[in-house]
Amino acid sequence: MVLDFGSNSVRLSINQVSLNNGKAVFKEIKRLKETTRLAQGMGDGKKKRLKDEAIERTLSAVEYFKKIYEDYPEQRVYAIATAAVREAENKQTFIEKIRRITGCSIKVLSGETEAYYDYLGAANSLPVRDFLITDMGGGSCELILVRSGEIKERVSLPYGAVSLTERFCRNGQLNASQLFEFQNFIIGKFHTLSWLKKAAQLPLVLMGGCNRTVARIQRVRDGYSQIDDIHGYKVSVADFFNIYDAFLQKNIAQREQIAGMEQARADIILGGMTPVVILLQQLYSTNVIFSESGAREGFIYELLQENKKT
Repeated sequence: MVLDFGSNSVRLSINQVSLNNGKAVFKEIKRLKETTRLAQGMGDGKKKRLKDEAIERTLSAVEYFKKIYEDYPEQRVYAIATAAVREAENKQTFIEKIRRITGCSIKVLSGETEAYYDYLGAANSLPVRDFLITDMGGGSCELILVRSGEIKERVSLPYGAVSLTERFCRNGQLNASQLFEFQNFIIGKFHTLSWLKKAAQLPLVLMGGCNRTVARIQRVRDGYSQIDDIHGYKVSVADFFNIYDAFLQKNIAQREQIAGMEQARADIILGGMTPVVILLQQLYSTNVIFSESGAREGFIYELLQENKKT
């Protein structure tokens, strides 16, 4: 099982490993999530710290998860952490608090490693060979260019839905001047990545909570009853833009009422979607593909490979 400490939420994924034609494969049998906003209030300066309140929310979630996973004594507990813990100068204090509860040490992923695990998660589960992965997390954004099934370029940008919301979206809203400032900031960051133009007209494989929310909303609009079944789900860029425009015109309370909306993301959804919208515009993409398999699943794929070698 894997504890995944993200910038917006912490997740517990319990998996069953079996052999399929001599190959080790895994199947998720239980998943739990708590929105803890670990990155909340960290700021965007050089000295970033996890706030005491955010740490306590996360510890409470882990205590709750522990009561659940203790019913699976045969399972080994692993833990990974991404942007919020990676960038925090007080990360060791947090890691020790988690170790006292779980007995395991957190593997803090570098941005490059997180991007690599995103690639493993997508490449091993989606029938596409040429694409650009865009993982919009709470505290970072990973971009990975894949050609013929192989990584060609990858980068982790230290900007995510939570941190961008705190910087640009006051009260979860974007007026015209804020949107202009936000767009210029993101365009400037993308402009430094000369290789991005190689992804022109490729499908975007989207990961991250805000992107998953968009997928669920579109599935409601498309008439699906199983709105959580989003892995491999394709959406046109026009439909993606329509949902974004709807969010721009609504306040947080109104967004919470949209069918398929995860209420805990209503305040950060613009912070998470705006960079993706800009990317789609710049690359002239025609569709997006949503992936439920990302860094956490990529980490498990690597574990299985390492165990196979031993």
